Parts: sequence; structure tokens; C-alpha cells
Amino acid sequence: MVQQYECKYFTLKFDGIGLNIVFEKKTCANTFARMYFYSGLLNSFKPNADAVWIPQKRLDVEIKGWSKNVSWNRTSDTIFEGNIADDVKLEFQDFSKVLESAIGNVFDGVSIDGDKYYAFAIGNNLKWQEYLFKTRSRSICALCVLYDLKSHTRNELEVRISEQYKPKIRPSKVTGEEAISKFYSDKSNKTVSRFYGDPSKTVDEMRNEGWTREGDNPSLIVKGGRGQGSTQQTYKLTSTKQNLSLQVARTTILQRWKTELFIMDDYTCKLCHTRHDNPRLLAPDHRVPVVIQADMLTEENYKDKLMTLCVSCNQRKREFTKKVTLDYDWNSSPWAYPEKFQLEKIEEDISRYSQANQKSFDDVIQDVKRIHENKN
Repeated sequence: MVQQYECKYFTLKFDGIGLNIVFEKKTCANTFARMYFYSGLLNSFKPNADAVWIPQKRLDVEIKGWSKNVSWNRTSDTIFEGNIADDVKLEFQDFSKVLESAIGNVFDGVSIDGDKYYAFAIGNNLKWQEYLFKTRSRSICALCVLYDLKSHTRNELEVRISEQYKPKIRPSKVTGEEAISKFYSDKSNKTVSRFYGDPSKTVDEMRNEGWTREGDNPSLIVKGGRGQGSTQQTYKLTSTKQNLSLQVARTTILQRWKTELFIMDDYTCKLCHTRHDNPRLLAPDHRVPVVIQADMLTEENYKDKLMTLCVSCNQRKREFTKKVTLDYDWNSSPWAYPEKFQLEKIEEDISRYSQANQKSFDDVIQDVKRIHENKN
């Protein structure tokens, strides 16, 4: 006898052997696939000596709703087939209700005192630990990687893994057993690539979610890297407990805000003064990085708190932020308010150019004048 459970997110069927889940929306199916992947990183994958995540038992925990006793295969954009471990007896109704709640909490989120959070829990039937995140995907993935409270390299935090295990790999024109067979026989699926890039940005998001690098007993430790005898930085949590009082909110930058900011700055980078007609080469940059203080953007203040940078300068500033000390004075920084230091910046550029080309300061100025006259 086939049992069935229907809710606003999916229809789930159980024939006594396996599960079949059909989602109402493809976006919800994508969220389900990512959370299943993150849960697998906790219990079923482990980085090897080459920092590649391979199938191997790791921790006896999971993300609630994504049981390690059920393996899911995506057979279309909105359909998954679930295989239940041989030694597990599935209580279908209880399983369905837990899954409905878990998906709703990370897809629609929950509202607490007017603020929206993505809620999920990690643990097992003995103990569950609740989390409330302002963002999802990258930061949840990072928590699952660092959950063992061990040091992990940049490569490990990028989750370098075979393509066949990534959540967004899915057949597009075939379904059912044929799709699964094609999926696992495709040699291209054996290619190893990273799931997320820029681990430092990932760790910054962890800071925003309630794990601090500050104080005598930081809950997030970053070590190694350039100049410290190590080729890679390592990242480690000292606690899996989240401190909600340390959360730093990041406001969504509206597309209209971006457009108006670029127009106001004449599509010109505030740092290098390069003008780009293509807005894709520009970025709305927080003058004071969000990892330092919450942005609290509004209609009234976004033009003061943001500035236009080109993608290259935005990346340079991000790298600078990684290396600067936590007590750095951003309010008096040329990285935050370059327009206040334009003359000093020009003087520094001329000095560097004169030294590199063995020219006097006056000769360089004359060169600049000639170039300017030729352009006009």
C-alpha cells in the first residue's frame, strides 16, 4: 500500500521500499538538494590527504530533516527518489512532518521579532542544536565543514569534490532509472572541482552569523597563510554554539540602489578612477566592510554608506580587509573614503612612478601634461 503526504512544498510517497518526492517549485527543490548535500558533509564525506572530499564516515550528526538513513537521487528538476537504509524502519508520517518543517524553515524562513531568519538544527535523535542564520547556502555549508572543531585548510573549506556528488548536478532530458544510470556512468562526473570559492569570504559570513575572531576566547580561529610559514590559511571553530548577540546583519542591496549609485558616481571607480560603461564591471562597495559593522542600509543613507568600485578594486579591498587588524580605523581610511585622500594618492602614484622609471618628480609631471595635451 502506497502512503502519501501532501503539503505546500511537496508531495511525498512511500511504497514500503523507497520514497518519491515531487516539489511544487524548482527553487524549493534546489534548496532541498543543497541541504541534503550539506548534511552529507557532516556524516558521509571527509577530506582526504589531497583536500578532496570523498565518501567516508565522519560524524554521527545530520541536519534535521535530511537523515543519513535516506539517500536521495535527483531524477528531474523537481523530483527526487529516496532509498532507505536496510536496517531502518521508516515512520512515514513522522518523517514527512519533520521534513515539511525543515524545508519550510530554510526555504521561507521564520520571523522573530520582525526579523527574518533561516532556521535549521544539527544533531541526532539524542540532541539537536538549533541555529538561526541571516543567510543560507555558503554559511551553512561552512558550519557543516567546521562542525568537527578541527582545523580545515582553504581547499577543504572550498569543498573540492567530485562533480557527481554536487547538489546541482541533475539529468535534464531523462528520468527514473535511466537518468540515475546515465548520471553515475557519465565520466565527466568524476571531475573534481570546488563547490564554493573565496574561503575568507565564507569565514567572514561565519563571523556575521555569530562566531567571533575577537577577544581572549574567540570561537573562530584563522591561522597560517602568507608570511607565517604556511602555504594555506586554516580555519577552526572552538564551539558549535552560535552567539546570536554577535550576529551582523547584511542588508540586501536593491538593484535600483545599484543603478542610482553608479549614475551618481558616473560609472567610475572611486579608487582607480576607471570608467566602465558596462555595469557588470562595477560593484556597490560598503565603505566600512560589513564584517566590521552592520550596514543598516536605508533609502536615506545607502548613497553615503556605499560607493562605486570596479570589480578589480573591490577584490583588492577585500584582500586588504582580510589582512588588516581588527582595530583598524576605517573612518580615516583611504580604502573607505578615497575622495578625502585623492591628492595624497596622486602624490604617492607619482612618487612610485618616478622611482620606478628613475625620473624626477618634475619630469613625471611634464610627462603627464604632454599625455593630457595629446588627448585633448
